[in-house]
Amino acid sequence: MLRSSLLWASQNRTIERLVRSSRAARPLVSRFMPGETIADALRAARALHAERTPCIITYLGENVASGAAADATVAEYERLLAALAAQGADAHVSIKLTQFGWDLDRPRALDRVRAVARMAQAGGTTLAIDMESSAYVDSTVEAYEALAREFDCAALCLQAYLQRTPGDMRRLLAVRPYIRLVKGAYREPASVALQRREDVSARFRELARELLGHAGEGVRVAFGTHDLELLRRLRQDARELAVPPSAYEIQMLYGINSEARRALAAEGERVRVLISYGTAWYPWFMRRLAENPANLLLVARSFGRRPVRPSPAP
Repeated sequence: MLRSSLLWASQNRTIERLVRSSRAARPLVSRFMPGETIADALRAARALHAERTPCIITYLGENVASGAAADATVAEYERLLAALAAQGADAHVSIKLTQFGWDLDRPRALDRVRAVARMAQAGGTTLAIDMESSAYVDSTVEAYEALAREFDCAALCLQAYLQRTPGDMRRLLAVRPYIRLVKGAYREPASVALQRREDVSARFRELARELLGHAGEGVRVAFGTHDLELLRRLRQDARELAVPPSAYEIQMLYGINSEARRALAAEGERVRVLISYGTAWYPWFMRRLAENPANLLLVARSFGRRPVRPSPAP
């Protein structure tokens, strides 16, 4: 119920205005993202690089309403890729198709994505296509199939909670995909998505184990989760299947479970951190709260905390 309410709130403009105008919200948002500019993202990437931790960077935004806004997205990613190349960072980039005008003109939007993919490939950088709500799954899978045949750098996010994902994953094996597997973060009905956390975790493990089984055939996989018990089981599955840690990657969000991330890295796991930046942070922020009740507790504590006033001078 709580998760569903938060996901509903992520699409509510009135609540968005309240959260954006709240002084208490900004420090909370900053726990999960370093800022709104490329410079902010690069600063976070450098700090992670100092810990020998690679990253994946995404420019927040979705469902642009004009071709000009879609062209601006292309320009932003080109600036980001150029900055990453200059910095020499071990960094992937992640996009949403609706940032590129997918709701307006899909062939034109795919051409825009190709422009970014060409730059990513030239720079030796992975371009990951994020999965959006269920209404976009068909077209996103089709777009990835086309891009995967043109660009070795293309990757795709699949959401374990969707009823259709096992079929989508097996369909994509033909293109030797690079799959980023996540649990799923949108509000979907039971006819479309699994609702119970334990069912989603079980489905995630089932899909992950199948992907690991194809690692020797050129299939690449990243596990996007903070579920430490699930990760323990996935690592056990990899050992049972004789899949080395170099054949898969664990991806975690910036600012969350940093201690666990460092511990995994110390044990020989390759862990990449997802850095998000941009002004369109509200829907993304609410989905992060919905993913983990502990994140909501941080919000409640912050909003309930009275500001500390300085003591009068003696």
